[in-house]
Order: sequence, then C-alpha cells, then structure tokens
Amino acid sequence: MGRRTRIGADGSVIKDGDESDSNGGGGGRRRWCRLPQTVDTFGFHLKLKHFALVLLFVSMTMGSVGFVLFSCFLSIYTLNQRRSSSSGGGSSRWKDGKVSGANIKGVGDLPKAPKGG
Repeated sequence: MGRRTRIGADGSVIKDGDESDSNGGGGGRRRWCRLPQTVDTFGFHLKLKHFALVLLFVSMTMGSVGFVLFSCFLSIYTLNQRRSSSSGGGSSRWKDGKVSGANIKGVGDLPKAPKGG
C-alpha cells in the first residue's frame, strides 16, 4: 500500500502516521521543532551529522574565537541567501538550492583553445 497524503482542515499536509490535532495546537509546534535534513554551509549542502563534524572540526582547530567567527559568517551567508532568494526577481541564479540558467551544459559548450599561439 502506498503512502497517503491529505490536506487537513487547517491547510497542513498530513502524511501516513502523522497525528492530526482537532484543536490545531500541536501541528504548528511540531513543524517548528523539526530539524532540517541538510544545512547549507557556504554552498555545500551537508547532512546534519556532517555539519556537526564540521562544527567539531572548526571548534577544535580554531578555538572558541574561530567557532564564533565561523558561526557569524555562516549566519550572514544564510541571511544573505534567504534575502536574495525571496527578493523575487527572475534574475536570481539560485532556485531550490541549485544553480539555474547555467550556460555550460557539457564539454561542447566550453571555450575553444586559441589556434596557433
């Protein structure tokens, strides 16, 4: 039997195994407490365990000051990415974490080497 997905009375998506609250109190809380599956770390989409290893490595090699700087720069990067993706314009290169509109599709699209040089 396949997975069933339905839409609850409050507009939330309910999958098999999810509890639906009739009062609507727990659905919003569950959504905010859930951790993301991947973390965008300066363009690298890392799973949570790999991100935890990166944080451990940064704290061990750069100390507490380096860890704070890494966290600040990662926060600034994340805010900048969210702001640029939500600004709307069609000129945005990033969509759903992927580059859109890349000119190079294959080897044939690379620039040719100069002849006789």
